[in-house]
Amino acid sequence: MTPSRIVSIDWLVAHQHDANVVVVDVRPRDYYDAGHIPGARNVDIYPLKILDSDPGAIDQWTHTMQSAFRTLGIRNADHFVFYEDISGTSAARGVWLMEALSIGHGSILDGGLAAWHAAGNPISDEPVAVTPSELTVTLKHELLATAPGILDDLRDNDGSRIIDTRNQLEWIQGTIPTSTHLDWAAHLDADGRLRPLEELRAMYENLELAHDDNIVTFCASGYRAAHTWLVLSELGYGNVRNYAPSWGEWIRRSDVPIELPAES
Repeated sequence: MTPSRIVSIDWLVAHQHDANVVVVDVRPRDYYDAGHIPGARNVDIYPLKILDSDPGAIDQWTHTMQSAFRTLGIRNADHFVFYEDISGTSAARGVWLMEALSIGHGSILDGGLAAWHAAGNPISDEPVAVTPSELTVTLKHELLATAPGILDDLRDNDGSRIIDTRNQLEWIQGTIPTSTHLDWAAHLDADGRLRPLEELRAMYENLELAHDDNIVTFCASGYRAAHTWLVLSELGYGNVRNYAPSWGEWIRRSDVPIELPAES
């Protein structure tokens, strides 16, 4: 049985030593060195961005990701558990990457290192030696939205749903036309854990999303959007794409429309 994209502290305690489970700390290296889950490997995912929708840029980014994960010793078909301090966006980005690059199954550790420590589990400052792998990645284009693809959807008025996952201020300063706004941070409780699935489901039912809708998520650089992709995927929405270049690209382009929700 394939594990959920969201796993608990108890689940990791029970499975962290399984042969196919790889725990990945996605925080900056100095945070990792100061204390991490024993046995966790480290890769700072945040700098590994895709900046635009040009096919050449996408190919270069795919190659960069393959090199980064080879260095980390990642192998195809393992189960990867990503964590940071809370149930955050970089960990969610790791889950999306595993599926988008056809590497294996990924999960986010709910509550992150804060919840791990609060539960009385050990913290280590020992680095983990890894053997580089010969990992091969293959991009699933159906999980990556691009600016030209979004433009085609807008022109065709095909009913695709676009979710702006940024905060309220970012949203009112400009968004992709037809977008619906839901700040990704609404997914979390005060402790940085994901809210129960029933509450998350109600949030998106209130947006009148259908499970067979073609959905695009975006933010500034595709990390908050990955968090929403993860939640929607876990809720059973089957056609969700992360516009990974996101607003950082959209605002630079001269061929795309921008909507000001405050004026509409």
